[in-house]
Amino acid sequence: MSMNKTLFASKFILFLLVCTSTYVFSEITQNQKDLLESLPPDQRDSIQQKMENAQNIQDELDEVFQDKPSLIERRKDDFEDIDKCNVCIFGYDYFSNSPSTFAPNSSSPVPSDYILGPGDKILISYSGNENENKELFVTREGQLNLPKLGSINVTGQTFMQAVKFIENKVTSELIGTKVSVSLIDVRSINVYLLGEAFQPGVYTMSGLSNVTSALFISGGVNESGSLREIEIRRNGKVISKYDFYDFLLSGSVRSEVKLLNGDVIFIPFIKNKIKIGGKFKRPHTYEFLQGETIADAINFAGGFESVIQPKEIELNTVSFSSLKREVFSIPNNLQGLSRPLANGDMINTSSRSGIISESVTLTGQFMNPGEYSVVPGDTILDVIQRAGGYTDLAFSEGAVFYRESVAKAQKEAFNRTADDLERTIVEIITKGAIPDITEFTLAPISILIDRLREEEPLGRMTIDADLLNIKTDPFKNFRVEGGDSLHIPKRPNSISVVGEVLYTSTLSYEASYAVEDYISLAGGLSESADSKRIFIIQPDGKSKIVKKSLFNSNNTLLPGSTIVVSRDARPFDAVSLTQIITPVLADLATSAAAIAALND
Repeated sequence: MSMNKTLFASKFILFLLVCTSTYVFSEITQNQKDLLESLPPDQRDSIQQKMENAQNIQDELDEVFQDKPSLIERRKDDFEDIDKCNVCIFGYDYFSNSPSTFAPNSSSPVPSDYILGPGDKILISYSGNENENKELFVTREGQLNLPKLGSINVTGQTFMQAVKFIENKVTSELIGTKVSVSLIDVRSINVYLLGEAFQPGVYTMSGLSNVTSALFISGGVNESGSLREIEIRRNGKVISKYDFYDFLLSGSVRSEVKLLNGDVIFIPFIKNKIKIGGKFKRPHTYEFLQGETIADAINFAGGFESVIQPKEIELNTVSFSSLKREVFSIPNNLQGLSRPLANGDMINTSSRSGIISESVTLTGQFMNPGEYSVVPGDTILDVIQRAGGYTDLAFSEGAVFYRESVAKAQKEAFNRTADDLERTIVEIITKGAIPDITEFTLAPISILIDRLREEEPLGRMTIDADLLNIKTDPFKNFRVEGGDSLHIPKRPNSISVVGEVLYTSTLSYEASYAVEDYISLAGGLSESADSKRIFIIQPDGKSKIVKKSLFNSNNTLLPGSTIVVSRDARPFDAVSLTQIITPVLADLATSAAAIAALND
């Protein structure tokens, strides 16, 4: 492992030095690309982006001072990236992955109404007085040459009709012989996809294909193509119109069409669109057909998000008299929802606060632990009383309280610190602040950045869970939020030692033991420990730094406390990051201690 870290650090440093030797890295050589590929993917992309941004700023300054005209190539909108396609209708993203091959799929089961045609491969098996197996193709003339019986015409017959015809013929003409008929391979057909298709052209596909499978095979429609008025043309005539929303939103195949050789699937432009926003289950931009109403649009969006429906719906539409947009409040009733839609309409609805179901989880020493529903205004005391209070074994001084919003904030702080470290690396290298950089210099930082990216903090909050204090102090009886979690442990009789010790341990509590005694029982400090940054996390989550005096007889530890030994920040001295690294290492150690407290 040590050799791998050394090799990685060496490559990492060499890459940065090559990229910054002239402070210009607009062009990347093959050697630099190879070095870039050796980095962890997340750091490789992030650091390269930061360095490119720095170079872009320098290039802009150079242009200002040189006052030379330049041409800027405008980037094309990438509609293959669905997140960037703001004009695309709902359903467009279902065709986001266009296949690289359009080979026919012959492994699908054959339906009984499949119509035989030239190119189908059939296995005929005789048994009884005659024993023979033969694979036959339907000829271009629609003929099937049966062994010992000659040709029969199967043109226009379904597979089941052909099977019955062959069985009757064998029974009547080959006495004592039975026949088995299997369709082992279906023919390929050519289908034309034209109009606003993602990739217009001729596609070879299985004879079992329908319009839906043809759309998925070809990559679907482009950003302007209709999904609801797709025409299927056969022999120059429109035989059907296909509505993909039937299939997508309701699972219906009523507009499905089995394709034949030479069929044309024509995709016209979208004629009508409506944008649905606000508190619907699936807000998006939808295509609608002439005559559809606000009620249909609400069904497209999956209905209202809230169990309590709004009394009114906001309709933003274009007035053809004033040629301006107007906003109306449409009553949420049968008459209001029957209003026909117009192209460019927008529908919005607001939500009602306080009706979203939320819950709080109580674990450990409660009379009735479990998950409890809460409403706005509920306090921690309300939930505890609903659970019947604490058991006799409860140790409220060691309450462990988690909040999702705190965990999110801690995670964002870790990510910001990782970004700061990466920017500092770029700054140090580009400014040449380290004259004697070695292969060991940046490896610890790289490992720390990975740790920060991967760490998932629990979001522990320090609270006072003593029932008497909660009842008498309104500030300690705080309001709960959905997703909160409170764990009340049993009265502990142990001390945990985590961080930079030889063995992370949970040890029996001894009133006469000092901090150094517990660290000694955990195997002592590791080589990477910082002996000056040892701190204690008390059972309630509060922490205090261990002073030298705490190693004397004055040292006191409460049962359930956690001793945290931080990592030494000296390996980062060479890159002038000690002030950044030291609190980070403490935060990571505290996060580990919080996990240990929950496990207890």
